[in-house]
Parts: sequence; structure tokens; C-alpha cells
Amino acid sequence: MELTLKSLSPLAYGALNCRKNFAMASPRMRIKQGRSELPNLTITSKIDELQVTERRSANYHPSIWDPKFIESLSTPYTNEGYSNQLEDLKEEAKRVIKDARDTSSRLEFIDSMQRLGVAYHLEEEIKEAIDLVHLDDTTTDDLSTTALRFRLLRQHGYPVSSEVFDQFRSKDGRFMDGISQDIAGPLSLYEASHLGVEGEDDLEEARRFSTIHLKSLVGNLESNLADQVQQSLEVPLHWRMPRLEARNFIDIYQRRNTKNSALLELAKLDYNLVQSSYQTELKELTR
Repeated sequence: MELTLKSLSPLAYGALNCRKNFAMASPRMRIKQGRSELPNLTITSKIDELQVTERRSANYHPSIWDPKFIESLSTPYTNEGYSNQLEDLKEEAKRVIKDARDTSSRLEFIDSMQRLGVAYHLEEEIKEAIDLVHLDDTTTDDLSTTALRFRLLRQHGYPVSSEVFDQFRSKDGRFMDGISQDIAGPLSLYEASHLGVEGEDDLEEARRFSTIHLKSLVGNLESNLADQVQQSLEVPLHWRMPRLEARNFIDIYQRRNTKNSALLELAKLDYNLVQSSYQTELKELTR
């Protein structure tokens, strides 16, 4: 009986025919003149009977990245040319975080370094600083600092309870309206609420409370601060891509009166060097 295969490749079809003929042969090998004799195996081909299925097209749009444009990308920033400046700025940033004498200052520097995209240069120093923050369990009545401490500790894997926000609640369990007068408090609380885990209903309440008050205040803020609040309402910090946030936060940080010049310069240089590396890799991939 002949098998007709229309959905297999020629190679697979031939292999099946080979097995069929071998199974039909005698199970014993005959010994003749000192050598073994195997049954003849016949491999047939049914290429003409194969059905060719046309591959569907996804109708992708042509790439907007013209190869000539990619090859034309250039930048003066190279690791060889800026390595010394980079190391100097890193050392200066290390001194800044080590010189911080209180929890509030440490928190601000850690948060800024992370959002500026340079935390990976200062992992040991940040680890030491966050350890000190964790050990300092002094209670503060500042909502912004409390929420920032909660968020950073959770981001770094330290155990911290959401009960730290109980002092900002009234007897009925609701957050007190008085804490919403300063925009920094509700904004920091809103960002911290996204570090909650399943079952922490108090953080869900914190998110609802802060969202309502941020939306009510955003229209009365100056443009730069209003833009920050609007960005957070659309995409919280915990959901953002670090490298894109670095570019965004550089513009925000350099407008702050409390900015650290060395940290800002480190962030700008690091961003340009990383971008240069990406451009080089992109050129290699298009060749």
C-alpha cells in the first residue's frame, strides 16, 4: 500500500518511506560470504504532490531609519576622550552623598541619582546611605519625607510597613485634608502608593486621596511643577523606563535651586556617553 503525504517536507517523507520498507524486510540479517546483508531500502520522493502554502504578509511599514542617516550619526563623546572627566565627577558625587548628615538629605540625593540615571556608578555609596536611612526610624511629621523614605526603602528591598502613614490619618482612618496644602506631600505620597503589595488597602486609599488632590491643585501650579504632576498622573515613577526618565529629569533637576552642579554634570556626561554607545551599536547592526 502506498502512502501519500502532502503536508510533510521531502526529507521527512523520504524518511518515513525508509522506515516503512525496513519494517517490511526480514528481521534477521542473512550472513553470506562473511559479510552481513541488509535489506534494500528504497527512498521515494513526492515533491510534485506537496502543497505549497503562501506565507502571509504582515504588511509592515518601511523603516523610517534610512541606512544613510544612521551612518551619518556622529558624536564627540567617547569613553576614551572623557574617561578622566567621568571619573572626577563620579568621585565628586561620592563625596556629596557621603557628606549628607541627615536622613532627608540622603533621601534627596539617592532619589536624584536614581532618576538622573547615574546610580549604577555609585552602587556602594547608595547602599551605605540607604542602610543608614533604614536604621534611622525617627518619626517625622513631614509627609513628603516619610513617603520618599517608604518608596526608596521598598525599591531597594527593605522591609517597611505602610503603617508609617497612620500619623497622617484622622480617627476615622481617612487621610487628613490639611496634609494636601503643600504639593510635595501629595505628590510623594502618590508615588509611594505604587509600591504597595496585594492586600495593602491603606495604600490604595493613599493613591485615591493623593490623585484627587493633585488633580485639584495642578491648575494652580507654575508650569514646570504642573508638568511634573501631570507626568506622574499619567505615568508614575515606578512605571517609567530609567533611561528615558534620566533625559526627562535632567531638564527638571537643572531648574532646581537646590541642584548639585557636580551631580548634574555627571548626569549629562553619562547620558551623552551612553547615547554615543547606542549610536555605535546601531551602526554595527545596519551593516
